[in-house]
Amino acid sequence: MAQLLENFLPVVQYHGLNTDKAVALGSTLAVTGAVTLASTLAVTGAVTVTGAISGPRFAQTDASAATIALTAAMSGGVFIATKGSATQTYTLPAVAAGLMFTFICGDAGGEILIDQAGSEVIVITSFAAVGADADTGIVTTAAGTGIKNTAGTNAIGDNITLISDGVKWFSVGITAGIWASQ
Repeated sequence: MAQLLENFLPVVQYHGLNTDKAVALGSTLAVTGAVTLASTLAVTGAVTVTGAISGPRFAQTDASAATIALTAAMSGGVFIATKGSATQTYTLPAVAAGLMFTFICGDAGGEILIDQAGSEVIVITSFAAVGADADTGIVTTAAGTGIKNTAGTNAIGDNITLISDGVKWFSVGITAGIWASQ
């Protein structure tokens, strides 16, 4: 017969178990099974995800890495490019229906380049984009050619959200900035 924790800890039995407390870990946290977040997760340092995440997402900034390889498990994430000079490159994972990533310019001194993992194309809508179809404002990159927000025209806050239908990447939101085929 299973025993209840309350039977062994009188404080829990009479006062209840209050798990609504802040927790600080000084080491690695390993979790087996699903993790669901009910509120914001603040992380200092690297985060490695090997499975699916449900719940609120967090923004990731990384000024040190020149190239960041995104994985399908990072889908839904917001990536803030804070590299102050040169190009910060994000490589998308292979297309799969429903994958979605948002990129934000966090430093106007750098450039953001978003590359595909393979020969897929990125379709963006931007009336100001170089090479855009004058009638529709649609830019379709050549196979395997990414899109760029250049330091010559970018501003802090420029952003784009890309989603995959399993064949291509499509922009579903550009609220600021000039994004063009590289």
